[in-house]
Amino acid sequence: MGSFKAGLTYRDLDGELIVLDAATGYIHQMNPTGALIWRLLDGGTSIESIETRLSDEFDLDAEEARRDVLGFVEQLQRAGLLEPIA
Repeated sequence: MGSFKAGLTYRDLDGELIVLDAATGYIHQMNPTGALIWRLLDGGTSIESIETRLSDEFDLDAEEARRDVLGFVEQLQRAGLLEPIA
């Protein structure tokens, strides 16, 4: 999956997450679902564990949680917020 790009600053704001990419100047706002996934993408939590946590937290079935997690990770990669695995 990769790791977070260097130079990112983020703040929790009432359940949402604001991420500033200092290199590009872009600000990314994440809803509570994205904020939870972001916090769990620490390199030590498996995708399956993140899906389970998301399912429990937001009362989603396993397939919905999987789609949300994988879709969010894909968005992070497209936005350049995740460094690819070397």
